[in-house]
Amino acid sequence: MPKARTHRPRRPAAVLRDRRRANRAHRDMTQRVKVSDYLTVLGMEETDIDRYGSWAGKHIVNAYRAANFGLNPRTTRKRTKPCKGYPEGRWIKVFAYRITDPALIAGCASYKRTAPFVQGLYTPAA
Repeated sequence: MPKARTHRPRRPAAVLRDRRRANRAHRDMTQRVKVSDYLTVLGMEETDIDRYGSWAGKHIVNAYRAANFGLNPRTTRKRTKPCKGYPEGRWIKVFAYRITDPALIAGCASYKRTAPFVQGLYTPAA
């Protein structure tokens, strides 16, 4: 009589690979944006984004930290425009937010240069 087949346990790497594959669909559904992309959607000019985008980002990250117990948002990498010494630009780390995150609107509303762009979107809590 032939011996019955026994179940061979899967390797941990294969289990992890399948888990990541299953999570990839969920990750791709949640679109994340950088501050510069969000300011472009709001209708700010590119020269103003270059000039005030960094400060707007600081206001947005402060609003995010206040709403999320001091945690930082996710980071991503972005290539800057060409500058002296970097003909192709350089890679910098920037924060990325969910497009539905209320910190984007609250942070823009707290900064005087971006406040006019989100006037109708934000009403502070009483």
